[in-house]
Amino acid sequence: MAKIDELRKEIDDIDDKLSALYIKRMQVSKAIGEEKAKTSSPINVSAREKEVLLRVTKNAPEDQKLYLKQLYEDIFIQSKSYQGKFCEVKSKVAEKLRSKLSGGEEKFPVSASVACQGVVGAYGGVAAEKLFALSDVTYFKTFDAVFSAVDKGLCDYGVLPIENSTAGSVAEVYDLMKKHSFYIVKSVRVKISHVLAAKKGAKAENIKTVLSHPQALAQCSRFLESAKVKISEAENTAVAAEKIAKGSDETAAVICSKDCADLYGLSVLNADVMNAKDNYTRFICISKDLKIFGGADKISVMTSLSNKPGSLNKTLSRFASLGLNLTKLESRPIGGYPFEFMFYFDFEGDISSEGVLSLLSEMENASDKFVFLGSYKEVLQ
Repeated sequence: MAKIDELRKEIDDIDDKLSALYIKRMQVSKAIGEEKAKTSSPINVSAREKEVLLRVTKNAPEDQKLYLKQLYEDIFIQSKSYQGKFCEVKSKVAEKLRSKLSGGEEKFPVSASVACQGVVGAYGGVAAEKLFALSDVTYFKTFDAVFSAVDKGLCDYGVLPIENSTAGSVAEVYDLMKKHSFYIVKSVRVKISHVLAAKKGAKAENIKTVLSHPQALAQCSRFLESAKVKISEAENTAVAAEKIAKGSDETAAVICSKDCADLYGLSVLNADVMNAKDNYTRFICISKDLKIFGGADKISVMTSLSNKPGSLNKTLSRFASLGLNLTKLESRPIGGYPFEFMFYFDFEGDISSEGVLSLLSEMENASDKFVFLGSYKEVLQ
């Protein structure tokens, strides 16, 4: 251990010198940022970074070149992040956000017309009731139709499921987010409690087919496997309940909420069908217009990243350097672009912070597919 202790002491001495030089380097970075601010020069200068990398790695041992390269790429990220505090990074999104924020804080509406997918009894309607004190809900057959209803002004807002705590993301909604122009203005977590229900007089042991939405079926997969029944998909749990209620087949059942079963006059055959007792679905509330209501502390964006080693890591490091908590990262393929992906980021942050606005600007300037999805408050129920 004596030899290791001596080596650690040597490391400590080196670290002290490195930290002092790092602080000095960041002070110079600040001065550069202040100079860039005077001339509105861009923070990111790729040619300069490449020049530095070639110089500092030139004489490094071959087996250490890549490590040194990664170290300096991290330093570049931290340096640009620090410069962003003193040099306003411009982009279309940042300018739009600054203009919106200058108008003062908005209050979330008490009442509104809301588009949801499904029929009466759907969990989307439950989410709408939790979001608005008074909600005039119109139901549409598909998620795409909900987006379109908001886009065309048929409804003020739309409410859509985005992810479930046990079954994961609602892929269809994520894919539609690339197609439509909208903003998330609020979100809510709704506790999901599924039951197995059928027409009055039906018996559990006689059930051969179970109908429901794919997410609900996934959330009850263990029960369904043990029951050895045929499963059939529907566009919504409430739609499935309505079909069972209108049908005459006593060997068919539905997975839906107890309230939905009661609404359609169905009998609950089994109330213990979910894989997890703590089962929540997160719903987003969307608007055609950019709105940032009071208390907004969550931000969502989507962007493409260059297909190069370390591109995602560089973006994640940028979040870390600003102390931003990334709560979700999702990737979805881009149609028509083989092996290219859109990345969806949810993170906690103050949209009025210059550091956050600088980050958004850098992400927008670095991609031709950047989309700001919204700054909003998430309601926990």
